[in-house]
Amino acid sequence: MKKILSILCLMLLLIPYTAATAEQKYYTIGQLHDLIEEEYPNGWQESIKTKWRTVEINAPILVPDADKMPILFLRLEENNEIDVSSLPGDSWESDCGKRIFVSRASDPSKPNFDKMKLESNHYYVPVDMEMRLADFDGKTLRELAQEVWDVLECVNQGTAGFDMDHPFDIMVNIAIDPKTGKSQECWVNYLAYQTVSGIPLFRHIGYYLPYDLPVWKDRIPWINLNMGMSPYNGMRFGYYPTQTKTVEEDVPLASFSKVQKTLRKEIEAGYIRKILEMRLGYTVVDVKDDPEGYTGATRPIWHVEVWWCKNGKAEIKGEDLDYPTNDHGKLECARLAIDAQTGKIIGIAGTYAPKENILHGIEDFQGYVSWEDTQGT
Repeated sequence: MKKILSILCLMLLLIPYTAATAEQKYYTIGQLHDLIEEEYPNGWQESIKTKWRTVEINAPILVPDADKMPILFLRLEENNEIDVSSLPGDSWESDCGKRIFVSRASDPSKPNFDKMKLESNHYYVPVDMEMRLADFDGKTLRELAQEVWDVLECVNQGTAGFDMDHPFDIMVNIAIDPKTGKSQECWVNYLAYQTVSGIPLFRHIGYYLPYDLPVWKDRIPWINLNMGMSPYNGMRFGYYPTQTKTVEEDVPLASFSKVQKTLRKEIEAGYIRKILEMRLGYTVVDVKDDPEGYTGATRPIWHVEVWWCKNGKAEIKGEDLDYPTNDHGKLECARLAIDAQTGKIIGIAGTYAPKENILHGIEDFQGYVSWEDTQGT
C-alpha cells in the first residue's frame, strides 16, 4: 500500500512538469499552421474577465500553408515595361516604373460615376467571397476577382505571388445619382498582400510605430496588390515585382500560446477590447549598403488588429450616426506587430495607441533567431 501511495505521489509531482514541457517552445511555420487548423478551426474564441468587464475574443487566425519561413533580402525591380497589346480587349494603358500599373477606362457611353456622390462599403476578414453584386450581373466577389486575375496573370505569369485567398479589404463603391437619387454599384476593389515564399508581406515596420522614422529614399514601400473593376468594362491592377535573396532557409517561431499570453496581458490590463484579426507573415525592415542592391529584409511578425483604449476604465465610444463606420474604421482601432520569434509586442500604432519611446534602429535589419540559437532552450 505504501508503495502504491509513493508511486501516486510521484505521479502527482510529475504532472506540473509534464504540462509545462508538453508544448514545444519553438515551431516551424508548418507545425503552427497544422496546430491552429486543428485547435482553432473557428479562430480564437475565449471569454476573458478583467476588473472592469468581460472581453469576448472571436478572432480569425490566418497562418500561411508553408513548410518554411525563411529570412529574405528584398529589392524592387527597376524600369518594368508592359506590352499592353498582349492583353485581351483594347484601350489598355500602362504606367510602370518600380510598380506595374495597368488600366482600362469604363465604357464612355455608360453613366459617368465621377460626377456622382460615392459611398464605400468595406469587407474584411472573414470575407464572404460568394456575396453577389447585383449591378455586376449578379456575379460573386470570387468570380469578379477571377476576371481581373486572369488579365493580371497575362502580365505577371506567376512571377509575383499574392494572397488572394485572404484579401484584407474588399471595397464596393456605390454611386448615387444626384438628380434621381438612384444608387448603383460602380466599382469593386480588392486589396491583398503580396507574398514571398508563399508568406504574406505586410507593411514596413514603420507602419506599426506611433512615430515617424527617419526618411530613407530606398525604403521598400507598402507593396500590396490593388486590383478592381467596374460593371462597364473598366479594370485596373497594380503591384511591385520583387526580387529576393535567401539569408536563412528557415527560422523558429514562438508558440501560439506565447502570443496569446502577450495579448491576454493587454486584455486583462484593460487596453485591448476586441481582436479583429491575426495574421502571421512578414514586416519589412531596412537593409543598407548591400553590395547587390537589396534594400529590405523580412522579419516574421503577427499582424494583429485590435480595439485599444488608453486605460481600463474608459468605455468604447458609441457609433456616430452622422459618420457611420465599421470595426476597422473606429478611432480605437490599432495595429500591433508581435515578434513571431519571441512573442513580444514590438510596435503599436493607432489614434489611441500608447506613446512609446523612440527605439532607434528598430527599422534596421538586426539579424534573427536561428534554430541553432534555440538548442538547449
